[in-house]
Amino acid sequence: MEEYHGTNTHKVAVVGGGITGLAAAHKLQEQGQQRGIPLEVTVYEKLATLGGKIATEKHGDLTIEGGPDCFLRQKPWAAQLARQIGLADQLMGTNDDRRKTFVLNNGRLTPLPDGVMLIIPTRIWPFVTSGLISWPGKMRMGMDLLIPPYQGESDESIADFVRRRLGHEALDKIAEPLLSGIHVSDPEEQSLLATFPRFRTLEQKNGSLIKGMLAQRRNGGGSHAAQESGPTSIFITLREGVGQLVDALQASLGPGVLQTGKAVIEIQRRELAGYTLALQDGSRVSVDAILLATPANVSTQLVAGLLPELSNLLAAIRFVSTATISLAYRKTDLTRPLDGFGFVVPQREKRRVSACTWVTTKFRYRAPDDTAILRCFVGGPGQEDTVDYEDADLLDLVGSELERFMGLRARPFFHRIFRWHKSHPQYDVGHLNHMQKINDQVLRLPGLYLAGSSYDGVGIPDCIRQGQAAAEKMAEFLQLQMALRPA
Repeated sequence: MEEYHGTNTHKVAVVGGGITGLAAAHKLQEQGQQRGIPLEVTVYEKLATLGGKIATEKHGDLTIEGGPDCFLRQKPWAAQLARQIGLADQLMGTNDDRRKTFVLNNGRLTPLPDGVMLIIPTRIWPFVTSGLISWPGKMRMGMDLLIPPYQGESDESIADFVRRRLGHEALDKIAEPLLSGIHVSDPEEQSLLATFPRFRTLEQKNGSLIKGMLAQRRNGGGSHAAQESGPTSIFITLREGVGQLVDALQASLGPGVLQTGKAVIEIQRRELAGYTLALQDGSRVSVDAILLATPANVSTQLVAGLLPELSNLLAAIRFVSTATISLAYRKTDLTRPLDGFGFVVPQREKRRVSACTWVTTKFRYRAPDDTAILRCFVGGPGQEDTVDYEDADLLDLVGSELERFMGLRARPFFHRIFRWHKSHPQYDVGHLNHMQKINDQVLRLPGLYLAGSSYDGVGIPDCIRQGQAAAEKMAEFLQLQMALRPA
């Protein structure tokens, strides 16, 4: 039986209870009050829990992150929302006095040179004395100062861009493990303009990446966050884990808004205006507007009956699978100091672990002083089969890799495995053009909006930004509908 509502209140649905949907619902309630629009907002989440890939768990004195463990300070939307919902005093940075990243190089953990920002060397002496890059490789990276900038506007892969400006060795040992790790992507396929447009801007504005990054350092980084009070680290988290953001949003939305265990299986257009949601439990709900804050590989099914062209475009966005394995050890069992934030593993090393975060070095308040937490990553392009290993086999694999890299032979006294099946969207070359086609199709469905990591940024701040922007567009749409309604 379909639920109907009166003409005075606009009923809107947010499908998906991840950070995008929760931020959108919060913004919708705010917009309703500011614009004088009576809104009834409902978030439908098929799982019993909220947060999507944000998965913070407490196990005794241990704080374990299954998904993202922090967010970029340079992108201000997450920190701004945290302050708005009462978490200002919970924001904290990383332990920057211990910040160092290692790269597995010929089977040995080798420090990334000080002053390398993303992929760009900004300090001469640490770069010159580093054993990570060979002398021919260093000379080739230095040629970035002489190579003329690309003058066109067309997209290119991360791999093609880095090879063009910095050479093969910089790609293999620095760019591939660092940049593709952020997006869980193959740099040969990963779009420069959709993932790191800043590099193209630096190149064209300054003539080279090195000159551009040095200019930014002199100007204070040019970050939106430069005007914000609070932590000044590159990365920010919350004292009790990023799940605090989800919990605080949930509390701020009030009763009745969040409907967990409620899967939307179909969307239909109503005869005059609005949409009908068909839920898995057999119920049907009439709404005036919808935000699909679900991944593209879910949204493609929901819009199939509305607009097949849009469904096909969403289905064309690829996804890959990963897993995170958190391991807790007594510090007395460690065979080497955890003197950095962890290590990354280039593809050229042909290993099964792609990275490892030394959590208790990177963050405070994650474990007692006598405990170390390591978080390993497996899966991704070309290695997705690893994600489906049995728990015991996956622990054995990770244990053997840690013994090889770190000499760590002890067994952890605690472990937790999170598997993320087809959860990481791939921003392939041409993604921005593909998104333009998607947006053109969405315009054919008044009152329906898309937001989330599949589209315009994968991190927590970008998801929040997209959710809030979609909420504002929805509020504008509903305000116009009110104005057109007969008196």
